[in-house]
Amino acid sequence: MSTTSAVKSKRVSRKDWCLAGLSVLRDQGYQALTIERICLLLEKTKGSFYHHFVDLEAYLAALLQQWEADLTEQPIAVSSREASLPGKAARLDDVVLGLDHRLDRAVRAWALHDARAREAVSRVDERRLEYVAQLHRAAKHRNPRVLAEIEYAAFVGLQHLDFMDDRRRAEKVNEALREALALLVAHRSG
Repeated sequence: MSTTSAVKSKRVSRKDWCLAGLSVLRDQGYQALTIERICLLLEKTKGSFYHHFVDLEAYLAALLQQWEADLTEQPIAVSSREASLPGKAARLDDVVLGLDHRLDRAVRAWALHDARAREAVSRVDERRLEYVAQLHRAAKHRNPRVLAEIEYAAFVGLQHLDFMDDRRRAEKVNEALREALALLVAHRSG
């Protein structure tokens, strides 16, 4: 059996369809999210697509749910499993540094043109902000939400400057951000 026929005969799950779509979104932009393109990528028929999704709108909603699960809920869950507060923060930093930041940027670009994507980005931003604020609250920092907003604004800015795509550079900037936040907390506490 040839490789192509082996791929064609392989069952493709709903998640496989979503991961393929997220790959297209990241690499080609939201305009490239067509049923034909995803079917071609997975070497599947439209019938196979419609087996998993009622229509393109349902598929796009599933893509946003997958993005939210993979780039928000999963990192928070991994961080939350750590016992200590410093462990939670360090684990979150480590997981976030390894995320697909090009995908995050692609979803934000999509959100500029699509209300459903804009709503998902708003929900994700709020979830991420609240988790970071929760870490600051647990550390007994004054104004934990403001600290979270500063930290998150820096993160989104770093993503858009492509700093997060270079792990070493991102680690250096993240370390400097941690030092700056510690100085800010110390100054406000003193």
